[in-house]
Amino acid sequence: MMFLLALHRHNLLASLLFSLPALIYGAGSSWGRHSYSLTTFDPSGNLDQVVRAIRASTLGVPIVALCLSADPNQQEDSKDSTIMTSECQHNIPSTGGIYITVPLRFLSTSPLIIDDGTPRIVPLSSSLCLAHTGVGADGRALSDIAIKLVLDHKYLYGEEMGVQDLLAGLSSKMQEMTMKGGSRPYGCALLVCCLDERGRNAMYRVDPSGAVVLMSSSREKVSNSDVGLRRSVTLMGNWENVKQKREMIEQHLEKQVIDNEEQIQQLLVDAARQTFVDTSHDENITKETPVLFASFTRQSGLSIKRITT
Repeated sequence: MMFLLALHRHNLLASLLFSLPALIYGAGSSWGRHSYSLTTFDPSGNLDQVVRAIRASTLGVPIVALCLSADPNQQEDSKDSTIMTSECQHNIPSTGGIYITVPLRFLSTSPLIIDDGTPRIVPLSSSLCLAHTGVGADGRALSDIAIKLVLDHKYLYGEEMGVQDLLAGLSSKMQEMTMKGGSRPYGCALLVCCLDERGRNAMYRVDPSGAVVLMSSSREKVSNSDVGLRRSVTLMGNWENVKQKREMIEQHLEKQVIDNEEQIQQLLVDAARQTFVDTSHDENITKETPVLFASFTRQSGLSIKRITT
């Protein structure tokens, strides 16, 4: 009898100790005892910390990305000859490419700021690069992890890492942080860009939960049907201030006529600058806001430049 009583007291004390964090962190909060734990599902089946991490990834700097890829429906022989002619005329690479713009909002706050120390677009290899949005520090950490994965693969196997292996490594690392004690999920999302030798380029999004989503479906054709390239548009980050314009911007980028890379740059820069509208009602200031533009092609590699005019 005494043993059962002691065991009951021990269980009662243990339950009080386990419920103490919930009493401290959940008191007076609508989130309750599920809000502080990474591995505790709430009654609806969600992990609150992962949900908040995904929310944080949507509050980062906006990203506008355009992917041009080869049309798989065309024959190889006719595609090669036609695209080479169009390339000379329109300055669009025959194997397409990926183009990204990121508005540099921090530069518009003060003329004394040169950089914030966070690379927004990171080269990984001749066929891989990534961009990130959300918590900048988490983006830097994941960029370092991606670089290490690519370098280790090159050192071990003597060849460049494939996009599937990179996505598997990144998603595994991000998913690991959703169930690791004493840690929290990464509060950023990654846009992984891949160039294919046959021109079947692709973009993937990796969420804080570790989920991988194919973003480039290549639905629309470029203006000149002889070019033989298809396009897809991806918008990531915080678009809440221009939520009503987001769909219009996406449709405009999908339907607008494209004849050369200069038009691609102008289209993406204009789309990125529309996210500055909430910070200033002066149209002239909006037109001069700094934007980071990157082109990623097989012919020229990754080229990044700032555009301030």
